[in-house]
Amino acid sequence: MARRLGYSDRRRWILLLCLCWVGAWVIAPDLDQRKLSRSREGSSYLIPAQQLRPLLLGYDLIAADLFWLETIQYLGRHLLGDQKFTDLYPRLFRVVSLDPYFVDAYRLGGIFLAYSAGQVDEAIRLLKRGAAFNPDRWEPAHDLGILYYLCKKDYPQALYWLQRADRLPGRPDYVPRFVARLYASTGHTQTAIEMWIGIYDQTNLSWVKDIARRELGKLGVHLPPETEG
Repeated sequence: MARRLGYSDRRRWILLLCLCWVGAWVIAPDLDQRKLSRSREGSSYLIPAQQLRPLLLGYDLIAADLFWLETIQYLGRHLLGDQKFTDLYPRLFRVVSLDPYFVDAYRLGGIFLAYSAGQVDEAIRLLKRGAAFNPDRWEPAHDLGILYYLCKKDYPQALYWLQRADRLPGRPDYVPRFVARLYASTGHTQTAIEMWIGIYDQTNLSWVKDIARRELGKLGVHLPPETEG
């Protein structure tokens, strides 16, 4: 199901921002009692989607986009700072709770959780939600197969999810090859290299490309300068 982004009217943005500010002001005094989504370090509170939704007056998709931008900023601050991402999963979950069809949030969120935050189980949990809400999209199933293959070394689960992706329209041409290799249980290093090259080629985001270059380097593959442009 495609996302329906009907917010060309700038007044909607202004309304949403006002609602977010008002909602935060109204709910803030009660945070200590409710302990809403407290981070493991106890440094911050996140108001979850179910608390915010009554304040949004139906503009859930706009809110999801705004919280997605805020999550990217959060990630960037910590990538350049303390390298701690204790609130990353709650932030991502809030985004996809407001917009369960936001496939890019599942995909990029899974990469950031697994390879920036080291939270592989949370990445899998996020992507399984994406697959459940988007059964006709190949991306969540594909990314689950990749995570199970590269991070968990759980080849049966990797095969299961890549087979699901293989049956869906638009999937990359390399997916059947990965499925065949998993059936044969051969060529794991080469398959991992191809998976990372596929991730590199599919994105225009420098953060994702940096992760792919780093992981390829661990496998002894260094992309030439002209490929990095």
